Order: sequence, then structure tokens, then C-alpha cells
Amino acid sequence: MTLQELFIENLKEFRKMRKISQMALAEECESAQTYISELEMGKKSPSLLMVERIASALGIEAVYLFQDRSPEARKNLSHTQKQEMTDRMHSALVKIVEDY
Repeated sequence: MTLQELFIENLKEFRKMRKISQMALAEECESAQTYISELEMGKKSPSLLMVERIASALGIEAVYLFQDRSPEARKNLSHTQKQEMTDRMHSALVKIVEDY
């Protein structure tokens, strides 16, 4: 999977987990809804500044937008890497729940 495909998949997944519309995400990122839609369709690529804004709006670290979270990728992680990933995801989910 390419980096762009990972970004698109994770952007959609985290946005839906947060129950945020494209319009609401765009507003939080000081962008247009059409831009968020184009990102999710792979028609546009975000700047690093926009990646940071999106991650902040979603309440996650920017690195999560590029992480391969597939079962195949997880099989290749060491126990320590899995634990670190679990801890970070837990922290991100706690923040999402607290913000809800």
C-alpha cells in the first residue's frame, strides 16, 4: 500500500471514528469541505502543515495518518512495538472519548 493510500484510509477511518463530517473537519482545519473530499478521493495531496492541522482536529498524532494498521503489518511488529502502538492508540482514544 502506498503512503497516499495509507493516508486516505486512515483519514477516513479516524474522521468516521470521531463522527466528524468533512465540513466540520474542514472548518477545524481552516479549509474547504471540497478540499477534504479531494484528499479522501486521492485527488489532492496535503502539505505537512495541513497534515498537522488534520491530526490536531482529529485529536491524534500526525504519524497515525501514515501508519499501516492492517493485520498483515501488525504481525511483523515486535512485542515492544505493539505495546507502544497500543499505548499511543489508547491515549488517542481516551482523548476522543473525553472530547465527545
